[in-house]
Amino acid sequence: MTDIRSLLQSKGVVNDGIGSSEWWEEIAKLGTPLLLEYEGLTRKVLFLWRDPQGDEIASIAASVLLDVNSITDHHSWTPVCLQRQLGTDVWFGVLEVNSQWRGSYSFIPLERHQLPDVIRERGDDSLIAQRSWWVDVAKQQTFDPLNALPCVQSGWGISSPLHMPDAPLELGWQEWDEGLLGTVKKDQIKIIDWNSLDLANQRVCWLFSTATGDAPLVVLLDGERWAEPSGTLSVLQYLTDIKHIAPAHYLLISSLDPKTRWQELGCSYLFWSAVVHDLLPRVLDLMALNGQGVTERLVAGQSLGGLSSLYACAYFPQFFSQAISLSGSFWWPNKTLMQDSTVAASFDSLPEGSLAEQIMHNKVDVSQLKIYQNVGVGEGNMCRFNDATYQAIKRKGGNVKFELVHGGHDWLSWRSGLIKGLLFLIPATR
Repeated sequence: MTDIRSLLQSKGVVNDGIGSSEWWEEIAKLGTPLLLEYEGLTRKVLFLWRDPQGDEIASIAASVLLDVNSITDHHSWTPVCLQRQLGTDVWFGVLEVNSQWRGSYSFIPLERHQLPDVIRERGDDSLIAQRSWWVDVAKQQTFDPLNALPCVQSGWGISSPLHMPDAPLELGWQEWDEGLLGTVKKDQIKIIDWNSLDLANQRVCWLFSTATGDAPLVVLLDGERWAEPSGTLSVLQYLTDIKHIAPAHYLLISSLDPKTRWQELGCSYLFWSAVVHDLLPRVLDLMALNGQGVTERLVAGQSLGGLSSLYACAYFPQFFSQAISLSGSFWWPNKTLMQDSTVAASFDSLPEGSLAEQIMHNKVDVSQLKIYQNVGVGEGNMCRFNDATYQAIKRKGGNVKFELVHGGHDWLSWRSGLIKGLLFLIPATR
């Protein structure tokens, strides 16, 4: 069993009174997680969580899962867990993490009846049962209150950021995290209530401009994720002001719910037809009232949105000629490749009906497209399908920049990727 005392020696922490208020105050001053010694290209990271209910006698927490996005495996019945320092309220764990990594993490306290072994004793240890268990317990995830950086909204809830010491500089986001950027002016954001007859639904969209006249229009899918609370608009304004990104108009299209998102962003011709023939004309009319116009159109998204952004360019090239695809779900339409990693690992061809297959068989023309595409090294088989799509675009004459980043299927990777994509597609000077 790991000894917390030896782990903390290098940080100068006094080991008397572990778990006392004075001890936790000392830890809080250092901030967590704590970076320990290097191990080649990796570095040991010490995670600490204070049980709000106290020690093992007072607390109902029987275990605490450590979920580090795309590093720990949440598809397993034996997930990574913290260990308790007996007789205290201290839970701790150590991972070796690449020194260039950037990603989010959280803690998930479990009661005894929620332990994976208890669930498996009911007789069902299938992938479906494991997935159901994980989705249920993930609702309990909590961020790290001793992490001094702003929390992030992950796919499961609120998480904390982990920026390893050699992670690439994040343009704009470092300033945001340090509280140096203010919120954007309210008159820069126009709310659009889009009631689509074709889609038979209604949603809110946002139009945000860093330009005063004619400029590129960037469509951001999952718009609610990129809206003002995330800091994205402030970062875009800042990077425009310091002349890194060209002035532009940004249309944020919200996703209504998971089911609708799956239908609309999973290569839906109906969705994009509604966007280009219904929503965009309304946006252009609204912009014209302010003397604004559009010079070119880009579309950007992550995960299913990364798939959909390339689909929009391939099927509606007269409207979209540039895309930013982040962690694109290019396993589509073979859902099994996303759900079962063992099937995906043995899959040695392009998924039938996938965008990569359509590109290679000349069902769509990508020769006039300009694409920024990235995926995280922690995303497993997603890397293979993204690489296959990149190779297909490249072979068919598209202008594509592809990057592997030290991150996962994670907001912290996507927020950096969006900026990298904009710097590639619409830099301030071209």
